[in-house]
Amino acid sequence: MQFRFIVCASLLPALAFGHDLWIERSGPLSSLAYGHERSGHEGSKRLEYKPETVKQAVCHDASARILNAEPSRAYPVTLKGDCAVSWFLLSSGYWSKTPYGTKNLPKSEAGAVIASWQSIESIKRIDRWSEALANPLTRELELVALESPTSLKAGAKLHLRAYFQGKPATGVTVAYFGKPRGVTGADGAVNIRLNEAGVQLIQASLELPLDDGKADKAIHSTALQFEIE
Repeated sequence: MQFRFIVCASLLPALAFGHDLWIERSGPLSSLAYGHERSGHEGSKRLEYKPETVKQAVCHDASARILNAEPSRAYPVTLKGDCAVSWFLLSSGYWSKTPYGTKNLPKSEAGAVIASWQSIESIKRIDRWSEALANPLTRELELVALESPTSLKAGAKLHLRAYFQGKPATGVTVAYFGKPRGVTGADGAVNIRLNEAGVQLIQASLELPLDDGKADKAIHSTALQFEIE
């Protein structure tokens, strides 16, 4: 099955305003953050989100095994554990664009609706690597590194593969800090050049039609985060 992806720089409630998700590490803590700090967009560097929008938070070791790390219930949502990979899945529910603004409501409750969507986002941060991580960890939209991303230097190319529902996805436009940089081939693969040292954020998004009467489409967005020297 082939899926057509589009770049979507927006995440969480304000889909049209180019917000980013990222994960901050402090010792054993992996905390989910949201705002503009990792992008060039104007506006608040950090925005508060509702903890209940976080549907899953998972900690993996370098062998891709799930570790026991219960997420916090307060903002910011945090995992405590020796995570080689931390992964968060979020959904802020249904959104409807109307002549009077965008509402966090399904189209059946929003009045005059111009467009409507369900928002589903995820982010994966890699801090340690093994070859076991060159496979998808979820059935959600996911960008999978095919080599150790943390071992690369600025200017190097990272080899990636996009997966959805556990299968490679072709035709996926992949963005680097919100700017399109490549499209996946028939095997779901794409190469992205890492321009600068420090935190890296690679993103992609998928739109799928919905027939649940609550929205016209579902927007699945994902990001891959790691750091290089």
